[in-house]
Amino acid sequence: MVYYAALTRIIRLLNLSLLESRRTSANRSAMDNQVKDTQETQSGSDLPQDGFLFIGELAKLTTTDPKTIRFYERVELISPPRHGRFRTYLASDVRRLKNILTLRRLGVPIAQIREILDMLAPEEDVLASEKAVRHLKQHLDLLKNRQDELLLQIEKTSTALDSLVA
Repeated sequence: MVYYAALTRIIRLLNLSLLESRRTSANRSAMDNQVKDTQETQSGSDLPQDGFLFIGELAKLTTTDPKTIRFYERVELISPPRHGRFRTYLASDVRRLKNILTLRRLGVPIAQIREILDMLAPEEDVLASEKAVRHLKQHLDLLKNRQDELLLQIEKTSTALDSLVA
């Protein structure tokens, strides 16, 4: 346990120094804005002071299994930076994962989630976007059609069973 804590601290420090070393004058203002956005997001969130989470911490924060998070990475819905074997998730990754989980709970297929997320700005909530709401209304229509089909199948199956029993 002590080894893990020390390793975690070292990786966090390396990550911060790596981010600082990559900072160039051309993208300094963009990175400053990103840091400011991250700090604003952190003030009301559970992100640590250094601004990123490991997969286990993200899983706890979102009450999601780490295997589910890795699946979303494999299908390229999220793509956190890797540092060797470790993934680090920023506030934007947390927000994106929460949007994905919301859409999956609504039964939206992966391909449609990708389309919806491509339309959103990184800081935008999926349920606050007019474009996403349009997609969700189409999804609701599809679900209602499926419900009608299922009700018809249930009725036919019940009638068939009643005729067999009688």
